[in-house]
Amino acid sequence: MLKRQRNLASYALRCLHRYRTRTFVVIIAVTITVAAFSSVAFIKDGLTRDAELSLRFAPDITVQYMQSGRQSLIPLSYVRSISALEGIDRVVPRVWGYVGTGKNVLIIMGIDLRNMTTSNADTFAIGEGAFLTATTRGSIVLGNVAALALSVKVGDTVTFLSETMRPVQFQVVGIFDSTANVYAADLILMNIDDARNYFGIPQDKASDLCVYVKNPRQVNKIANELSYLPSLRVLSKDIIGRSYESIYGSRSGFFTATWQILLLAMALIALNQFTVVGSESMFEVGVLKALGFSTSNIISIRFIESSIIGVFSASLGMTLGVVYDSVFDAPGLKEYMLGWAQLYPSFRIPVYISPSSVFLIFAVTLIPLLFSTVVPSWKNAIVDPDIAMRGAKA
Repeated sequence: MLKRQRNLASYALRCLHRYRTRTFVVIIAVTITVAAFSSVAFIKDGLTRDAELSLRFAPDITVQYMQSGRQSLIPLSYVRSISALEGIDRVVPRVWGYVGTGKNVLIIMGIDLRNMTTSNADTFAIGEGAFLTATTRGSIVLGNVAALALSVKVGDTVTFLSETMRPVQFQVVGIFDSTANVYAADLILMNIDDARNYFGIPQDKASDLCVYVKNPRQVNKIANELSYLPSLRVLSKDIIGRSYESIYGSRSGFFTATWQILLLAMALIALNQFTVVGSESMFEVGVLKALGFSTSNIISIRFIESSIIGVFSASLGMTLGVVYDSVFDAPGLKEYMLGWAQLYPSFRIPVYISPSSVFLIFAVTLIPLLFSTVVPSWKNAIVDPDIAMRGAKA
């Protein structure tokens, strides 16, 4: 049995070389289709994975204050109200906003270092210098991409203009390199009091509140209770994660729709090529049947041909997709998928080759290709050997 399969595979390889025009046309069609889809899929997987990594270090619940349907500064009186609820571990205020530096837009985030958890501190693996301390004032820690955009290093002093055009100086004490690249790419961390001073936010208010719960299983229950408090928008980790997935999924949807058209075109090209070759190989099929090859053997040969073409083309297409994403940084596609990113020339889009995407690509490549082989190969295989060798039509 094994020897028979090896012989069929060997004959299929010779057929691929004999009908190399058909082989080349189908490989080109499949490779282009797979490269287009895999480049989008691997970026989407990379962005989704990056968002999941950042959520590991996010608070259990984020609470925002809404006025006239828009987010506004939240009074710190809510800290006492929320802390009084059962299951709450602690409530930590946070101050954040944006700062423009030339063509770049960066995020300044003031954190309460006295109440920040150790796990949050570990989010930012310091590559150079040191992390902030609770008594640190006038200092910042920023990502390596932001540092490169600002052309600063540890020990340098950087000046930002506030909204009132007041210059505020900070000293760079550390440069971190987070595992969540998108989350940390444009982030500047400082003491919450420094952030209040820079943005002009009163001591009794904050941008939002980070709520940590004692039992992670009660996050949704507590989030539901918080939603009854007036003028609050409550965002749990689960909600934020689904929003990330929805954003990146919708952005990749346009390319997925285009890819489906390419997939249909690829299937039609493959069907046409296998049909044409099937007609040309009628005499060959007659000889094979006269030599004792069964109908199933002939169909198996065509299936092996399609499988070889499909696996090779899919692998080549994925390789081209990875090269486009990783080496060339996905020009054109990167700007569309990120949407908000401003740290261009040094920010590299995250790419992740997930097993599920690889399996999906092979599946959606091989199934149409094998299906396009069934009708032509079956039509040839059932022809009487005498009729086939005389070149007659069944």
